[in-house]
Amino acid sequence: LTLGPTFVKLGQVLSTRTDVVPKEYIDVLKSLQDDVPAFSGAKAKQIVVQELGLNDISDLFVDFDETPLAAASLGQVHRATLKGIRNGTSVLQPVAIKVQRAGLKELFDVDLKNLRKLCE
Repeated sequence: LTLGPTFVKLGQVLSTRTDVVPKEYIDVLKSLQDDVPAFSGAKAKQIVVQELGLNDISDLFVDFDETPLAAASLGQVHRATLKGIRNGTSVLQPVAIKVQRAGLKELFDVDLKNLRKLCE
């Protein structure tokens, strides 16, 4: 069973509610906090290029680590080195880039449509 992002987020929230949810469910729901697969570094670069309107990732970054520092249900974080100019001097700034998973809006729309059907 593959859950959409709305249901994953709901499960993550419920995993913190030991006052409402039985312990055996909490233990299973906690896996939604940690067991989130990363998407490829190439996909992350593609998303950054598209979202920022770049021709290539090297337009803005000297390097972009394809291995994420962390992955979560809505996105993941990558290290990169940002190109810049400060006081007329070229500078390099280490940064962390949070990359949102592609297609989330559409997935949320499907989830919400399914929730509406469940409520009817």
